[in-house]
Amino acid sequence: MSKKTLLTSALVLSTLAATAAPSVVSAATTNDADSATSQTSTEQVSNKSQDNKSNIIAGSDVKKADTTVANSATVQAASETSATASNTTAIIQAASGITSAQQQAFLNSAVPMARKAANQYGVYTSVMLAQAILESAWGTSTLATQGHNLFGIKGDYNGSYVTMPTAEWSASAGWYTINANFRKYPSYYESFADNGNKLRNGVSWNSSYYSGTWKENTSSYKDATAWLQGRYATAPNYASSLNNLIQTYNLTQYDNASGSAETNGSSQTNNHSITVNNPNASYVRLVSFNSDGSTSLIGNRALANNTPWYTDQTRTYNGHTYYRVATTEWVEDTYLA
Repeated sequence: MSKKTLLTSALVLSTLAATAAPSVVSAATTNDADSATSQTSTEQVSNKSQDNKSNIIAGSDVKKADTTVANSATVQAASETSATASNTTAIIQAASGITSAQQQAFLNSAVPMARKAANQYGVYTSVMLAQAILESAWGTSTLATQGHNLFGIKGDYNGSYVTMPTAEWSASAGWYTINANFRKYPSYYESFADNGNKLRNGVSWNSSYYSGTWKENTSSYKDATAWLQGRYATAPNYASSLNNLIQTYNLTQYDNASGSAETNGSSQTNNHSITVNNPNASYVRLVSFNSDGSTSLIGNRALANNTPWYTDQTRTYNGHTYYRVATTEWVEDTYLA
């Protein structure tokens, strides 16, 4: 198993004190200090074969659906449309009664949070936004307004939850209603981060359950939405509903890694992993870029040798290419294994 991690700026700016030797970070660990509660998780990424990049909706390897999530009434409504219905059908149902101003207000609030979570976990911002729109009716559902829960994830969050009825679907019984506890978050960000963590780390019985949604295992967002159907949601038209939302509202525009261009125009989106190694030491020093474009060594941070890291941008300076592994941390090409 290879390990990939994208560090976060809060980790960079944590309370570590500068020491003579930098704190060496293993690729297996990341601290999400940006959330309301600091948590530590290990992200293990399977090197999936090309055969797993399938556009077959709800692929044949689906053993059972994820029972830790429940789907909203808009998902139910979308699932009841014909598979041959026009692309606008599910959109109209998902946006019923929601004004353009409400839609834009939701995007203004949700996009930065979705981008941050998607970049951290290596998944598509567009897909997470489409899920949130469909599941929460643009943030207007009772679950979203009472619990900031955009994805219908069940259980509790640090002991907080709300209880409400939810619709479930099965091929034998169709739609039926149950009561369930759902996680109550302090803000939308924790909801996006929780969903990103689920997509990256899977379910208790299978850590690679959502591996078909990872960017490194897909050729486009459509591969990811196809993988979600039958796994994340049992609704038979879940993938097509997400695709319709993504296309109608141009959600792919939010899939670029940072959401903003570098000021000097020298960076580019570059989503893949790198392995670092310093033949002259046991760790690789990190640098930050100054306002004039020059670099400075980061005194108290470093990466362990022979560890792979997720990178989303490159930047050129003084004849070298630098790879971004955190919002303000970069690795020089000299130290690529």
